Amino acid sequence: MGLFVVAVLGWVARSRGWYHYSPSAESIGWAHGGEGETQLGTLSDDPRVLAVAFTLLVVGFVGGVVLVVSGPVEMQAAAGLAVAVAGGLVLVGYLLLGVYLSATRRGHPRSLAVAESATVAGVLFLVAVTAQLLMG
Repeated sequence: MGLFVVAVLGWVARSRGWYHYSPSAESIGWAHGGEGETQLGTLSDDPRVLAVAFTLLVVGFVGGVVLVVSGPVEMQAAAGLAVAVAGGLVLVGYLLLGVYLSATRRGHPRSLAVAESATVAGVLFLVAVTAQLLMG
């Protein structure tokens, strides 16, 4: 299975001319550096910041899983719950922040971006309630 994943990734990487692509502000419909530019928007554009954040998340989750699997029995339950809660928070945060950032990048005002994020939060809440009712 691992060889299959490597083969697919190699095929995808070689099948597109992604390494020749360089987006400009005009080609994607918005420009940076205006008065509405935020610190979060600037950080979310830097690939190094995103790579470091992703690496920290992976290391944290792998460490939590290692604690769940190899730790003492008393620690396994607490670590398992902590990993599950952290995973849920990261997923929800990723969705809400992603919706907000993509809405503001499309030129929507901040109030509309927050409303779109709140709509996604409401849908997530309904999914969680439905899952609880079906499983409980």
